[in-house]
Amino acid sequence: MMRADTTASWSLRKRLALGLVLTTLLPVLLFSVAMLWSQWQRDISELRLRLDANARLSASVIDDFLESQLAGVRLQAEQASAGAGVSDDDLARLLTIYPAMLRALHVDGDGNVAAMRDVRQRLPSRIPVNVANEEWFKATRNQYRAHISDVFKRPIYGDEVVVAISAPVFRKRQIESVLQAAIPVESIARLSADSLARRRLELLLLDRGNHVVYAGPGLRWKPLDDAGDAGMMLRNLATTADREGQMQRRDNLLRTGGGAYVEAVTMRNQWTLALVAPRETVLAPLTPRLLLLGTLLLITLLGMSWALWRQWQLLRASIGYLVGSLRGYALGGQLEDQAKASMPDEMRPLMTGIGELATRLNRAYRELQQVLGEREATIEERTESLQRAVAELDRLSRTDALTGCLNYRGFAEQGKQLWQAAQAGDLALSVLALDIDHFKRYNDHYGHAAGDGVLRRFAGAVRSALLHADDVLARSGGEEFVVFLPGSGLEQARKVAERVCQRVRSADIEHAGAAGGFLTVSIGVAAKAPGDVDLDDVLKRADKALYRAKAEGRDRVSL
Repeated sequence: MMRADTTASWSLRKRLALGLVLTTLLPVLLFSVAMLWSQWQRDISELRLRLDANARLSASVIDDFLESQLAGVRLQAEQASAGAGVSDDDLARLLTIYPAMLRALHVDGDGNVAAMRDVRQRLPSRIPVNVANEEWFKATRNQYRAHISDVFKRPIYGDEVVVAISAPVFRKRQIESVLQAAIPVESIARLSADSLARRRLELLLLDRGNHVVYAGPGLRWKPLDDAGDAGMMLRNLATTADREGQMQRRDNLLRTGGGAYVEAVTMRNQWTLALVAPRETVLAPLTPRLLLLGTLLLITLLGMSWALWRQWQLLRASIGYLVGSLRGYALGGQLEDQAKASMPDEMRPLMTGIGELATRLNRAYRELQQVLGEREATIEERTESLQRAVAELDRLSRTDALTGCLNYRGFAEQGKQLWQAAQAGDLALSVLALDIDHFKRYNDHYGHAAGDGVLRRFAGAVRSALLHADDVLARSGGEEFVVFLPGSGLEQARKVAERVCQRVRSADIEHAGAAGGFLTVSIGVAAKAPGDVDLDDVLKRADKALYRAKAEGRDRVSL
């Protein structure tokens, strides 16, 4: 007795229409809203991190710039305290060494201007001016130390808004006079402001008296303006280096009056630096996203409609064609009756053909996978071997075989990379130019074989003096070596150079042709400075310093 087939049949055509309606538009819509919200939160978080990082970096750059200028004025004042005072030539030399300075003053203990030099050379060197009531003069005289003033402008000197850097000159432990240099606010903030403007950020710099030192073109202030309540808000918002920044949204900062996000930090001289990002910085990326998601929804709706219409036209014809094709390839086997019963009416013939073909294909696939696995293992082994060989050849091509340090090619490549990194990150970079004293005499006296051994010992002595892992030693030619010191300023580089000289002396390498009977080295030191076009500018200064060291008697360091 045959059992009746009680399996309920269902139509793929009807299920497909219902599924497209229920599962296409709703997920796309929910996904779009979720993605927009998530992207908005991510943009706000990224802006907060970007403002915090750029604010701290800009504050550090400006602090370092002011401290370097202060160090120059302090050094000139200390030299004057130890010598015969301050001359017009001393003021002129100070302006030459520090090109950011606009004007230099020498003021006696009563506040009378004794001498003045101006880079524009449009002011007389001596004018009857008394500055006893100036904030910078009183602060320097009362505190007995160097001082960075708040922003000010004096028409008698010119139309520039400046900041004063001042230091006392002592005589018998009493302040005899004060040395002052004026720096235009544009020189203080220009580099940081230009860099921030490319990131669509506005820079605001406030002094201790809540006056504007510098304001970006998109802000509503100009130098010397009283920042008012907005400035007090920024001071309260300002963070120090040991606290995480707090970004706030404000509506009274931009020239256009629109909303903006702001974060501020307190600088080492108690100024306040604030970075302002217009609200459009965050909103602008949302417009193309909204357009994209709207387009996605429209395309989804059109695609769903087209699919529903098209499947009515193609479903039956396609099934007949596919079944005939699949059975032509299939050689045996069929789906189980239970599996057939779970399929829709339209797909049962198709599934039978697919099952027959799948059996054959799976077997062929496993065999193919086995062969491909063996081939891939062989290829991977040979590739690794070639990569190791290429890496070793590349290393040897940049290494000096005698000393183990970089050869000229490695010196050129490494120098270019360090220069680009220093420029991109506005980082310090110093160079030491080393030359072994009287090395030709050594070769002539002891022979070239002994000279090669001395070069190896010399390179080892220099390496022992380099304390940082990223310091680089290269042999640029013969007895000439170069040391790159990334992240080190001129003073740090000078200490390293003196340590190198001492290590070479401590090596006790006998040299009958040298004055002291032992091998020594002369070193020229130079550091990246504003205005340098490329690394050659620094290397040329290091070479000139090396020539001075050799001219002054060798076995020494020259800047």
